[in-house]
This record gives sequence, C-alpha cells and structure tokens, in this order.
Amino acid sequence: MFFQRFYRESGQDVTVKITRGATLRSVAVELEMEQVIYNKYPFIAAGRLLGYQDEIIPGEYKFTNGLTNMDVLKMITDQSLNRRITITIPEGLNIRQIAHLLSRLADVDSARFVRETFNDSLINLLDINSDNLEGFLFPDTYQFNLSRRGNNEHEIICTMADQFRKKITPEMLDSINQRNLTLKEVITIASIIEGETRFEPEKKIISRVYYNRLKKRMRLEADPTVQYALPDGPKRRLTYKDLKYPSPYNTYLNRGLPPGPINNPSLSSIMAAIYPDNNRYLYFVAKGDGSHKFAETYDQHKKNVDEYRKYLKKLEEDKNKNNSE
Repeated sequence: MFFQRFYRESGQDVTVKITRGATLRSVAVELEMEQVIYNKYPFIAAGRLLGYQDEIIPGEYKFTNGLTNMDVLKMITDQSLNRRITITIPEGLNIRQIAHLLSRLADVDSARFVRETFNDSLINLLDINSDNLEGFLFPDTYQFNLSRRGNNEHEIICTMADQFRKKITPEMLDSINQRNLTLKEVITIASIIEGETRFEPEKKIISRVYYNRLKKRMRLEADPTVQYALPDGPKRRLTYKDLKYPSPYNTYLNRGLPPGPINNPSLSSIMAAIYPDNNRYLYFVAKGDGSHKFAETYDQHKKNVDEYRKYLKKLEEDKNKNNSE
C-alpha cells in the first residue's frame, strides 16, 4: 500500500494542480484520474494512517512515472520541498485581488503579500517612485519557484515588478518625459483605462478623453476610481450614493488624477496612456455591448445616456417577461 510503484502506460510526466482547500479524497480522485496513482482507496487510507489529511499543500506538481503512494504523499505534504507553479495574473486586478488569487492557487499569505507592496525598502530596491506597488505588478503568466518555508510573497512581488520594468522601454520613458508626465501618472491613467474597457480599439480614444478633461480642469468622473475607493467594492453597478463616497480616489469629487493607480494595467492600456488618440471627445457612455459612445458636447452626451438607459430598461423588461412565461 505504501511502497508499491505504479507505472502508467504513457510513461510521461503528469502535472496536477492542487488548489487551496482540497481534501485528501478530492486529491486522490484527481491523482487516480491522471494516473499518478493506481487506486485512490489505498492512497486515502495511507494518508489518513500517517495523519496527512490536513497537511496537503496547494500548488502545481509534476509527477514522474513509477511513484509510490508514499512518494506522492511526501511531495504534496512536505514543507521542506520547493515546488514550481505556473500562475496567470489577469490584467486589471488590484493588489488585494492578486493577493486573493495567489492565496487560493499558491498558498501565499494574502495579508503579508499586501503588506510587502507597501514595503519602503522593497519599493526603493525596485526603484519605483511611489508609496506602494499598485500598478507596477505586471499582469502575465509566471512560473514561480516557491519555497514552502521562505518569503514567497517577497519573491513573487519582485518577479512581477521586474517584469513591469522590462516592459517599459527607454523609448516609452522618453515619450512620457516629452509630455511632462511622470511614469506614475501614466500608469494611473492606464489603470483607469483598463478599468473602463477591455475593448482594445477604444483604449486610445478613452485615453484622449481623460487628457482632454484634465486639460480643461474637468473632473475625470471615472467609475473605476470609485469602485477602487469603496471599502466593499467593486460592485456590479454604482449608485448615486457611491459617487459621493469621500475618498481622494473618487474622481467625481476631486479634480485631477487620483493619488495613484487603481489596478495593474495591461501593456496595451499603458501604450494607450502614452500614445492617446487625437480627438476632442469629453464624454463617453456604455452602449451595452462592451463598447462606448463618445461625445464632444454635454448635450450629445445626455442623448447618449438616455439611449443607454432605454437599453437597460428594455433589458429589464425582457428579463421580467421571460421570467413570467
């Protein structure tokens, strides 16, 4: 039961992801299905007999051929072993959302991760001019070599921040300087663009809208900044009360840019913030299909808003009609 080796027919290595909260039984089922072990029942019995049922460590594991139940149990429970894990950090997540994702997929301490992003020594080491690393952790797919006894939070943050620095080329920095902007200001704008749309053709248009409003000393009135400010955000839909929430990040109340980025934007949003479109738009509103309608005047914007409200009303009526049938 402990030391009998199992050889799968393919003979190839198998990669299995174990998520936080996985039980010995659920792991055994997955391992049997992937032909890492021959039979889940002896594996479960061995795990319980040795007291391993509460010792399983989440992560991504590569299993070679010909392992025993004992080999596999040791791999997924031994705190002294390092492991390699592949994780995709999606675009537009803020630091707390990244911390939650890493906590679920890599057994990272989410509270420590957040604290590390405010670590002055680390920020200075990474040479980033900000009081925290919001906006400077590049979203990408990473392979982390995680130690079960080390400060993985520190290592992950350094890796992501280093990737950010690699993506920002000298030419991009020159363009930012020529426009008398700081990198932090550009990343702040990029993060708002990221929060407003994932529709790539619109990003540079929206970027120019914000620059136009800043030039005229108009409030940005960007919903994503309010979502970031709300203690229980983000929400599916903001209310008028939410728009009055007192925070330096609330661009409905404050002129200019918020104190810093509100998420960690994609490269395309950063490029849009550096190289905006040429237009005179001052307003935009959602169309309901993921894109937006733009306007140069407030009167045109009001018409666009009315159209969107009619669209939402029709959606609600159709939904109620379908529910009643």
